[in-house]
Amino acid sequence: MSGTALTVVLVIGVLVAAGITWGIVALVRRQQYIKSLRERGWTFVNSPQLDAVARLSNPPFGLGFRRDPDDQITGHTASGRPFQVIEYKSENWKGWVAMVSLSRRLPELWVMGGEARPRYGVEAAKMQSPGALGPAWQIGALVPSYAAEVLTPQVCNQLNGLAGGLPGLNLGIDSDQLTVLDPPRKDVDQLGPWLEQLAAVADAIDATPLDHRIQPEQPPRFSFYHHPDWHLIGVDDSLLHVTPTNRGGHNHRTEDVIRGRDGDGPPFVAFTHHWQTTRTETSTDSEGRTTTRTVTENHSEAILGFQLPVRMPELTVAGRSFGRGISFESERFNDQFKVTSPSTKFAYDVIHPRQMEYLMATSPAPFRVVEDWVWFAPGDHSQVSIAHNSRFLREFLAGVPRFVWRDLGLAESPYPPLDTVAVPGGR
Repeated sequence: MSGTALTVVLVIGVLVAAGITWGIVALVRRQQYIKSLRERGWTFVNSPQLDAVARLSNPPFGLGFRRDPDDQITGHTASGRPFQVIEYKSENWKGWVAMVSLSRRLPELWVMGGEARPRYGVEAAKMQSPGALGPAWQIGALVPSYAAEVLTPQVCNQLNGLAGGLPGLNLGIDSDQLTVLDPPRKDVDQLGPWLEQLAAVADAIDATPLDHRIQPEQPPRFSFYHHPDWHLIGVDDSLLHVTPTNRGGHNHRTEDVIRGRDGDGPPFVAFTHHWQTTRTETSTDSEGRTTTRTVTENHSEAILGFQLPVRMPELTVAGRSFGRGISFESERFNDQFKVTSPSTKFAYDVIHPRQMEYLMATSPAPFRVVEDWVWFAPGDHSQVSIAHNSRFLREFLAGVPRFVWRDLGLAESPYPPLDTVAVPGGR
């Protein structure tokens, strides 16, 4: 063996030994850490179930389809208040969250101090910080008067104390949980007193007259932020037989199945459909020898459908493409959209001038009415896409004239006009 080769072998051996040593040290430290938790009477779970965070719906929870809890610490504070410190990973965030229980289910509220940055995905109005906290704090809520009710001088005093040990306090109310990002969980001797301070904040909130703000209890299911009637199912391959999925290929399966509705809008089902196709390729080399190989390709498509209360004639609305559809009085609309239907009268009744203006203003994804379903071609399966198309369709259906619904057998329109035609989450 040459000197260079020997040197390489020695270096590799040193690195392997160092890696093994580091792994042993890390394992010992982890076991010592877990032991110190249990000595306090706390419970440590290496792989908690998703149920540990399923009822939480405010960021970082309630967003996306990837929701993975990891190490979990649970126990009770000195006053008997349940707490949880858990590692959590989603599509847009990874870190640790601490939480203690409140006595009531309350609306969302966001309180950030120091170097804290707003949580990803939060939709709340910013408002002035109360004097007891000071101008360096950021406050967010959907209803300003609610924030003022919660942030009493007593609550603010406890928040100031809790923030003293952190570079930036990022606190929120999520139903009956008071949550904080990035707690001081590495040092158990520091974590214990800090959890007591967090419990003191919860005590102060519980002592505040907020019974008129109590929120209804939600079903125990995996919910979504600002969409309480959505729920994540995961897999439901029975949908492959009743939805307009691609029927070619093999190994068909569903992923990230969601069911739900927004307010009084039509209920929907949404998921990603995966499948494979296989083909045989034959090639001949320069010497005339033939070889054959099998190539398998993976495919996926986003499926999104909304169920109507009554069957409708078929109607397709898509972007302009080759060929012409039904001609409408607006050339600008005809240049932007292609509308097809076996019933021209139905198309004219539904796509009236105001509906044309709405379609041109919103530029929706292509959609097709088939019996009592509206199927979209959303392009991607995401929370934003579902919300956008749900809001669009609700407005579109509100624009269908009353006489059309009556002709279809309904006494009145099932979708009265909304206050605004804005489409949140627009793309």
